[in-house]
Amino acid sequence: MRASLIGRFLLLAILWLMLLLPLWYWAARWLAVPAIWLAGTVMQGLFSWVDGWAQDGVNAVLHTLVQVRMTGPQGDALGELAPEVSYPTYGYGLVLLWAMLLASRTERWWLKGLIGSVLLLPAQAWGICFQWLRDVVLLSGPYGAAYLKYPSWVAEVVAYGYQFGFLMLTPVAPIMLWLLFNKRFVAALWLEAALEEAPEQRASTPMK
Repeated sequence: MRASLIGRFLLLAILWLMLLLPLWYWAARWLAVPAIWLAGTVMQGLFSWVDGWAQDGVNAVLHTLVQVRMTGPQGDALGELAPEVSYPTYGYGLVLLWAMLLASRTERWWLKGLIGSVLLLPAQAWGICFQWLRDVVLLSGPYGAAYLKYPSWVAEVVAYGYQFGFLMLTPVAPIMLWLLFNKRFVAALWLEAALEEAPEQRASTPMK
């Protein structure tokens, strides 16, 4: 019974993902607006070398004052670094959350989906910010390092923040929200697990 419940949920979640993904891709440029705005506002407020930010379709572009060497038709020249981040890289948790809510038949799924979409914005902005920081601090080369003059520990913090956002926060945040919104469903899983385990324990207990 437990396996059937989990299997049914996984199957429905995959089906809902297949249905929702095309809609999410189509609407990504509009869904990206609040996350990119939040990330750009935070970066511009924290770092003096940020000259602004912009959205180009689903891409978030950070305009900086950091000078880097660029190769052009007239030879090498110094230019201002403008790293780009693709919103879908950190925004897929949105469609994952909605698919899981629909698959588990969550009560008031539409309201919890809207609340979860708002709560996912900081996680999306985290990923965008730290990929920008990775490109500026870690990948800008000696010219960028000379401009920033950051100590070595800053690079380690940026690398950790980027890996945490990409590998942990982006995929785990929607799952944690789903668990928070589906306590009854999770409790049912634990109950079924206990009911399945009880007969096995009785069967393995030797008769006195």
